[in-house]
Amino acid sequence: MSVITSVHNLRFAYPGHEPVLRRVNFNVLPGQILVICGLSGQGKSTILRLLIGLEKPDAGVVRLMGRDISFLTAQEFNELKKSVGFVFQNPALISTKTIFENVALPLIYHNIGDEEEVRYRVDNALEMLLIKEFQHQYPSSVSLGILKRAAVARAMIMRPKLILMDEPTAGLDRISRSVLLALIGNIRRINHVTMVIVTHDLLAARELGGEIGVLKEGELLEPMAFEQLKNCQDSFVEFLFRQLEEEASMLGERAA
Repeated sequence: MSVITSVHNLRFAYPGHEPVLRRVNFNVLPGQILVICGLSGQGKSTILRLLIGLEKPDAGVVRLMGRDISFLTAQEFNELKKSVGFVFQNPALISTKTIFENVALPLIYHNIGDEEEVRYRVDNALEMLLIKEFQHQYPSSVSLGILKRAAVARAMIMRPKLILMDEPTAGLDRISRSVLLALIGNIRRINHVTMVIVTHDLLAARELGGEIGVLKEGELLEPMAFEQLKNCQDSFVEFLFRQLEEEASMLGERAA
């Protein structure tokens, strides 16, 4: 089975700073989900930026769809990125465009489909995210939960093989968070899309399923299922689970 995305011995430092990533390795197969957890400011989002070419690694190899992106021309890389959807932590919708227009933007930009095809694809995405009733509204008139769902709809509109998500549940209340996680799970199952999601929220990682890799001091611990991770003897992982118990208590949920 071909690997959708992988990194090998990835190393990265922002200018004038110590490396934020020292040795990161992982492979993600078609249809899999990798959730990368860790503390804020430790380089989780940087991994996504490296995958999509917004940053360049100091060392190591980044592959998308089996291709080493360092050897691609700008045109080749831009073509490859059509197979990748990106959900930023900030929904990043254009304030002067409606929800429908925002979701349609990638299709318009890449000149994909006629008006009927665009409407069909956008309607389908809005329905999957349960936000079709908001299609004519502007970002300023809807909640953060709706904005985040619209951002996911926009990321999937090109029918990508891979979707990258940066802290999708950040800032959401309990109900909006639960709805979004359920919808993300449905998208993965229905569309068989591969996902790499970064989050500080271990509860969200548990609900999303898949394997969880913990970023510790610039290195990614071997990804494993939630229950395996819970029994891991690593002191940093144990610290994260103590935090999880506190968060679960605040949310009225059980960590077990």
